[in-house]
Amino acid sequence: MQDLLSMIQNLNVAPEKLQELVKAAQENPFSAMAKVQELGIPPEVLQQLVMTVMSNPSALIDLAKQFGADDSVVKSVQDGLDKLKGQ
Repeated sequence: MQDLLSMIQNLNVAPEKLQELVKAAQENPFSAMAKVQELGIPPEVLQQLVMTVMSNPSALIDLAKQFGADDSVVKSVQDGLDKLKGQ
């Protein structure tokens, strides 16, 4: 399975658009879905991204750190993943 970074790079989405998506997800996950649709990510690719994150949640944390996300963003991502695990 492709790693998360490779999958995102293959989307050829501008980093600014990805940052907008992350911000929207933090503020309101439903608005983030609208941003995903604006990016034009094919459903099968989106499904693969979600499956990758769900099977290896730490990959998302590692990716956030790799892109220089500050500690509050990393903690926010971790908290969100922890909530998903608890459901």
